[in-house]
Amino acid sequence: MCPSSASTSDTAWRLLLDPPASGAWNMAVDEVLLDGVANGSAPATIRFYEWAPPCLSLGYFQDFEVVDVDGCRRLGVDVVRRPTGGRAILHDRELTYSVALPLRLLGDDSGVLPSYHRLSLALERGLKRLGIPVVLAPEIAAQTGPDHGPVCFDRPSAHEILLDGRKLVGSAQVRRATAILQHGSILIEPRIERLLACLRLPDGTAGPIEDGVAGLDSVGDFEPPAIARAVADAFAEEFAANLARGRLQPDERVAAEALSASKYQTVAWTERPPPILAGNTTRTR
Repeated sequence: MCPSSASTSDTAWRLLLDPPASGAWNMAVDEVLLDGVANGSAPATIRFYEWAPPCLSLGYFQDFEVVDVDGCRRLGVDVVRRPTGGRAILHDRELTYSVALPLRLLGDDSGVLPSYHRLSLALERGLKRLGIPVVLAPEIAAQTGPDHGPVCFDRPSAHEILLDGRKLVGSAQVRRATAILQHGSILIEPRIERLLACLRLPDGTAGPIEDGVAGLDSVGDFEPPAIARAVADAFAEEFAANLARGRLQPDERVAAEALSASKYQTVAWTERPPPILAGNTTRTR
């Protein structure tokens, strides 16, 4: 499938299975995919990737003061700020998915909460293909607010993926005028001690985080390629899509390299104070 022509059909989706890369590169690629879908130059794309070195990602609105810079340095953990909302995630023993698609493909589910539900249904279906007994958190689950701590996995939000009542997948979303990007971390092995060592947290925070996190290692031996295949097939079913393996096009790669250097690798982006307003962009979770 050629991405330059695939955008002419809403059923032609691109699948990217990328090698491990830095946090700056991973975030730059996701943003480039969103831009391409928004301007009609790229098809709907589902991407799976890992992180090397391990990386702590912060939400768009999150205060950098939560980061223990010395702790990250000691453990060889990079730090990046996402274009999406939400709270801190340690990307270590996990698989990250991202989905960039036109809002029109969501139909009546294009609102923030309905879109999370629709995309979570695909995630749930894919994980169940692997025999993992996941469920969706109910809509009345805790919503992001002042009672939430700085860590993504301390409690679930509505429609997030749970395993044995604990959060397995943490997702976040950003929108442009005509397109949506959602990406999230599917935990294979929670590394709570490493996460806690990378953050400056109030006393008493560790317990809720440890109690609220689930990993696939608790129910079996699952590796990223098998998880990616199952989840990709489920997305194809959910959206009646013809999913074809693809790759970044040369112009996308050039754009990602430029964005990685000019934005995601910079102190000005990563350590900036929380913005007061988000402009016309919706960032949630």
